[in-house]
Amino acid sequence: MQIPHKKKINKITPVLLYKPTQNYLEKFQDDYYDKPRKCPQCKSSNRKKLTVEEKLFCIIIVNGKFKRITVFVLRFQCKDCSKTYYAKAPFYDKLMYGKPIVDLILYLAAKNPFHRIETKLLEYGIQVDEDTCRNYAIKFQDKVKKYAKISVLGKEVGINLLKVMFGVENVKELKRKYPHKKFDSVSDETYPAIKGAKKKFEEINKWRKLRGEEPFKYPDGWTLAVSYLAMLKLFASIVITATSFNRMFADALMEPLNGSDYDLTDGSPCYNSDNHERCLFHKAKNLAKKDKQLKKMKKEKEPPDEIRKYLKEEYKKLEDEQLNLLREKYPIFVVDGNFIGAATTNAMEGGNWRLKYELRTSYSNLNAVTARSILICLQDSIYTFRNGIPDESFAHKHTTFSFGKIMGC
Repeated sequence: MQIPHKKKINKITPVLLYKPTQNYLEKFQDDYYDKPRKCPQCKSSNRKKLTVEEKLFCIIIVNGKFKRITVFVLRFQCKDCSKTYYAKAPFYDKLMYGKPIVDLILYLAAKNPFHRIETKLLEYGIQVDEDTCRNYAIKFQDKVKKYAKISVLGKEVGINLLKVMFGVENVKELKRKYPHKKFDSVSDETYPAIKGAKKKFEEINKWRKLRGEEPFKYPDGWTLAVSYLAMLKLFASIVITATSFNRMFADALMEPLNGSDYDLTDGSPCYNSDNHERCLFHKAKNLAKKDKQLKKMKKEKEPPDEIRKYLKEEYKKLEDEQLNLLREKYPIFVVDGNFIGAATTNAMEGGNWRLKYELRTSYSNLNAVTARSILICLQDSIYTFRNGIPDESFAHKHTTFSFGKIMGC
């Protein structure tokens, strides 16, 4: 770790923001922890005491100077396997700072890039560098994969967010716990650009245009696929990869959706399920590409308002047809004659596109973008305020998730 630069809390930062936090952290100064625990390697309780060690709990900024908050922790040695380990203390294994600092970093990582977390912590009067913030988020990702990974043909390809939040393997198990709820799922992909790809993309396309070649449509990006339970407004699974989306990734993404009332996708042949439905919007787009009347109107240079009116009328016909079909197939989603389930992937665009927006910056490292994406999905699902008003989500009411549960596994 690099020696951090000297820092000062901004004079316009309210004392109420950082002083209570610092007072809370200072209470840990010189605390002593000696309560024994089982050996983390062999689970034996047969141990002997070794030495008491001073451990750094955190660093706070007081009057422009760094103040180290340290605690004392008894170290044990297992008599069965000879492994040495610490007594029960407010630390996660192999992480330097105390649990409250790590949890705060992970919480902030759901809304901020890593360089921004460092400046946010400064507002609380806490010193943690950008690299440490990134490393802790990646450590969380590693723990999540260990706890709730999705594997296909022995290859780890995704994360089961239902297991992370509720301790269940799929929608079928969640439905047993909450049979009165409706479970319509939506799956889609987005492609956040890899760091530096946009600039390279613009330069390549500039030269392709000069040579009269067809420009590329999109820069190189990560494949970020998510599934979403639309009525419950929560993410069910996530797959992030550097390679193109394919059948294997689609199967992994939809594995936790087993038991959902129906699965809605953009119509990609990669998806395969018994109760698969196609997004109305994507279906309309594909039909518009083959519409002879539309081609004729464009060729004859009809006024844009006329073309827009024609498309609106055709979409309304398709919408009525699609909704009638969905009402017949899934009557549990019909209320007062209206179909209330997801009919387009727009049902998750607030999640899918918000996920891409919340990343805020591009990443060159797969682990870093994966870590942030998982944290964003969890934060977006477990909410207590939305659309400008207090609104406790289904996930917040019923989740068993905590950072400690994952980091301690």
